[in-house]
Amino acid sequence: MLNVLSGFAVVVVIIALGYAVGRRGLLGPNAVYPLNMFVFYLATPALLINFLRDADLATVFGENLAMVVVSTLLAGAVGFLGYRYLARRRVSDSLVTMLACSYCNGSNLGIPVTTHVLDDPTASLPVIIFQVALYGPVTVLLLDVTSRRTPHGTGRTLGPLVRELFLGIVRNPLILAAVTGIVLSLVHSRTGRELPDLATEPLSLLAAGAVPAALVAFGLSMADVTVLDRDTSPRRSVWLASLMKTVGHPLLAYATARLLFDASGAVLLAVVVVAALPTAQNVFTYAQRFGVNTVLARDSAVVSTMLSIPSIAVITVLLG
Repeated sequence: MLNVLSGFAVVVVIIALGYAVGRRGLLGPNAVYPLNMFVFYLATPALLINFLRDADLATVFGENLAMVVVSTLLAGAVGFLGYRYLARRRVSDSLVTMLACSYCNGSNLGIPVTTHVLDDPTASLPVIIFQVALYGPVTVLLLDVTSRRTPHGTGRTLGPLVRELFLGIVRNPLILAAVTGIVLSLVHSRTGRELPDLATEPLSLLAAGAVPAALVAFGLSMADVTVLDRDTSPRRSVWLASLMKTVGHPLLAYATARLLFDASGAVLLAVVVVAALPTAQNVFTYAQRFGVNTVLARDSAVVSTMLSIPSIAVITVLLG
């Protein structure tokens, strides 16, 4: 447990350092974007390839993926039904709330957290694959169907959107890295062949930069955020969605893992920690694209991020 807590403390320290640098403007006004792009397109894919090529694929994509799918859908259903029938909001608004309650920041924050806290960067890979390949695209299609009528009453065709979503999946560097790592793992297990040093050394160097760069970028992004505006933000809904994401979702993940899959130990800890990750910024991207519930999506991502730090800390103490 001490190793888990010390790993989590490292994460908090680097985030705080990024925040302090951001407040002082030491890296300039636009440092977050290029730093995040380095992490997204180079460092994190290298980290995944490096780890997956020697990983046990049955462990990564077995029951872990099933537990992620079940707990995510349960958390999303609670968010959708609550916002739709208790708050009496539109279906499109409720779909965004569903994502705010269940769509994890599995890449930008998830991989650094699981790497340092759990010593396993692939712990968040099942949720990344599920969200990017299925959960996100299906929800975007539903958002398009429920909000696609123009002021003149005509609808947009779904063909271009489906094509765009498909291309987004096959071009996603994390998905490409996962596929590459899986192929290398299969080749190694069946033939014993490994990558030459000329390939593994650059991968290792890039992979080493993924965690610190991602955490510093995250701290930088928190430095200039203004949320929960009294006049524009649905503050009660934001708090409820954020609590659902960082408390309700982990509880559902724990119940799913224990009752349906009899999980325990490191597997149980990984599933619950991943479920406690905050709302992904993709949710705001989807909401902004359709002009639906954008303030709730933005504020939930920020508030759930702040709540996720103590939430994950408590989970590591109780389950670590």
